Formats: sequence, structure tokens, C-alpha cells
Amino acid sequence: MAAAAATAMVTAALSSCTKRDSDIVGAGMPKKTKRGRSPPEEQVEAFFAAAESDLARRFAAKYNYDVVKDAPMDGRYEWVRLNP
Repeated sequence: MAAAAATAMVTAALSSCTKRDSDIVGAGMPKKTKRGRSPPEEQVEAFFAAAESDLARRFAAKYNYDVVKDAPMDGRYEWVRLNP
């Protein structure tokens, strides 16, 4: 009988601590706001062009290979062309 009473008390304590699903879904999430205009296409293109050139520059510095020209550069690696 004592075990049943203890189980009932634990169950009651857990059920009072749990949140409803609706509380969990909205927790920490901002309300929907109106969306602004998207940036001009030129601005988006400039952003991605800068990111792409930075990535190509870092790759060339690390692997001494120019991905834009698709050619090896002088450096610490020796590139060998393989014929498939």
C-alpha cells in the first residue's frame, strides 16, 4: 500500500511540473513579424561574389591550386595530372 501511495505522489508531482504542448511550441520563439523587402539583386550578387573569391583565395593559399584557372600553382604541393 505504501508503494502505491508513493507512486501516486510521484505521478502527481510530475504531472504538475510538465508544460502543455502549446506552452512548449511557443517558448522562446518570437512572434511572426512582417517581412521586409528582399535586398536588390546586385547587392546579393556582390555578397556572394565576395564570398566566393575569398573562398578561392583561401583554397589557393592552402593547397597552391588555382580553382578559377583550374591550374596548379608553385608551392608546397606538387600536382600531377591523371588521365582517366
